[in-house]
Amino acid sequence: MNIFEVQDLCKSYGTGESAVHALRHVTFSVRKGEFIAIIGESGSGKSPLLNVEGAFHTSTADRIFNMSDGVLKELGVSSH
Repeated sequence: MNIFEVQDLCKSYGTGESAVHALRHVTFSVRKGEFIAIIGESGSGKSPLLNVEGAFHTSTADRIFNMSDGVLKELGVSSH
């Protein structure tokens, strides 16, 4: 059972040719009891991903689905 699911998540800063695409069509799910880690080089989009999931930023996404109240807290998502 998925407790969290994201489909086709995109996040851009700015508009037009100067836009920076931090996230392009990210899709993933987290199942109950599953352990995940978000890792990557500086500038790879880790913070925008967690900020969007934590509702600190807006995004365009086909679907962001949260089946459990407080799931982000349980997943250890926090702003830094």
